[in-house]
Amino acid sequence: MKIALNDVKKQLGQVERLVLRAFESSMYLVQVKLIQGEELLNVCDDQGTILRFNSQLDAKLPFKGLGITDTVLVHESPYNEMIGMPAATKPEPLQVKLSNPDDDYS
Repeated sequence: MKIALNDVKKQLGQVERLVLRAFESSMYLVQVKLIQGEELLNVCDDQGTILRFNSQLDAKLPFKGLGITDTVLVHESPYNEMIGMPAATKPEPLQVKLSNPDDDYS
């Protein structure tokens, strides 16, 4: 499911988790988990296009001032078979705790 960035900004104090999904070539997609929701929502613009960012700092900037207290970076590698792992074996994605948007100096 999707949620518009403007709708996220109206959810002051209601964003439980901010998830930055890292992809190759410095592309980041952002998902949010709202306190009253069960699933992660992809953040999009007002036309429904998923937002893409070039850095984790750029991805967190629109969420400053929302009081987010849990921010993580998630990276899944699609190249497991290139390093000798069976294609059917999918390891858990790498998850790294990041500073929250309000704590960044950007």
